[in-house]
Amino acid sequence: MRIPLLCLTLATAACAPPQDADSTTNDEPDPAPSSTPFIRDDQGRALIFHGMNVDSHAKSSPGRELDISPDEIAMMADDWGLNFVRMLVLWDQAEPTPGVYDEAYFDRIEARLDQFDANGMKVMLDMHQDLYAAKFTGDGAPEWAIRDDGLPFKAQTLSWALNYFQPAVQRSFDNFWAYTDGDHADLQDHYAALWAHLAERFQDHPAVIGYDLMNEPHPGSDFDLAEIVGREELADGGTSRTFDEGKLGPFYQRVIHAIREVDSDSWLFVESRYGGPGNGGRSFLPVLDDPRPEEPRLVYAPHLYSFDLEAQGTYPSDDPTIPFWEARRTEELARQPMPMVLGEWGLAHDATDAARFDDEVLAMSDRMMAGWAYWSWDPGGTWPFWVREGQAETPHLDRAVRTYPRAVAGDPLGFHVDPDTGAFSLTFVDRDGVSGPTEIYVPSRHYPNGVDVRSTDLDGTWSFAWSQTRADVLEVTTTATGGQHAIYITRKP
Repeated sequence: MRIPLLCLTLATAACAPPQDADSTTNDEPDPAPSSTPFIRDDQGRALIFHGMNVDSHAKSSPGRELDISPDEIAMMADDWGLNFVRMLVLWDQAEPTPGVYDEAYFDRIEARLDQFDANGMKVMLDMHQDLYAAKFTGDGAPEWAIRDDGLPFKAQTLSWALNYFQPAVQRSFDNFWAYTDGDHADLQDHYAALWAHLAERFQDHPAVIGYDLMNEPHPGSDFDLAEIVGREELADGGTSRTFDEGKLGPFYQRVIHAIREVDSDSWLFVESRYGGPGNGGRSFLPVLDDPRPEEPRLVYAPHLYSFDLEAQGTYPSDDPTIPFWEARRTEELARQPMPMVLGEWGLAHDATDAARFDDEVLAMSDRMMAGWAYWSWDPGGTWPFWVREGQAETPHLDRAVRTYPRAVAGDPLGFHVDPDTGAFSLTFVDRDGVSGPTEIYVPSRHYPNGVDVRSTDLDGTWSFAWSQTRADVLEVTTTATGGQHAIYITRKP
């Protein structure tokens, strides 16, 4: 949950993004060019991920255990059509003393990875932190990595996010980011070395697609209130630009290089800073370099939360979060083209017009051909999709269980599903060296009488069949023509 730091108490129109002339349109973007980057499998197919974060429970459990059963994992894959997991890893458990790693913890992670792999789900390992460390009512860094210089900390009760303003928390982040200024470079060196160790340990696991280098990096004292109060952005980006360009970008580059020393193939996921970007503000991350000899395998993994929705418990029709978020991310991907996976999005579903927020986030993700991971799995409260006590799905799950292309035998140009009629379309072009069918998840819950499938390909040059291994997955085989293909699915009456 990402509640705005000051909008908690203000909860007014002042928390809306600025009305830039070039950012107020709701028009859908033009179709992406065929050169749009995608995560690809070993057959060269473009992958689209729909998935889940697992899970918040691990932040506070002894041994950082995940609270999910094999049957629940199978349910995600077979009943919900999910093919992706963002799985929390906690630094304090992984490296309890400097340079000493908890291999028993990694064994437990591997056992979970085996279960996800058995269900055909890919996993992104996420080095998670909130509020820097458990000492500050959060999670992340071990005790030995806390450098708060003895500054005070008083737990805030109105919202956990307000703890980011506590002097000890801000100083701990400042010292972590001070790689070239001060005596704390060992913190990032240890962090990068831990990632190298994890990559060496898990790079060959068939479930692991890559690594999320840090959850919601917080700027510490560089956090700029101007991007929250009134959502005004300084012309030069202020301290947000200073942080992104001078601290976060170089940090990512160090970790990327450390991982590439041992693992040249896994995908490396980078996030925008905590705060404004999650609500539609700009990120100023510099262009990052992937030193692997082949094409770069960097993925943009920003988060999305509506501050107003969380603060006020309602999603007004004029909330500009989603169009702003789409516009900003489009700008950033133009600066550094890379695949995008929406690493976190979610909401309390007792909020007014929550279903419309679901629909708009999912439609936007489809427009951008971006994968996503919902926050989060852990049952309890009004956010999750599953009520464990009653063994029942929550009603809003049906918004997220939707038709989508899991793997495309070429370069996707665009896809769209109408959640009311079930009508689905996918357009893609051939790509050299791609093998295997295009896989489309078609949830039978939304097509009770079956589906009709057609293509623009000439008769005899394409075919389709239901997968023998994955529930509700349609496998479409097209003949390479050097051109464009379109597939259409409609609901039988």
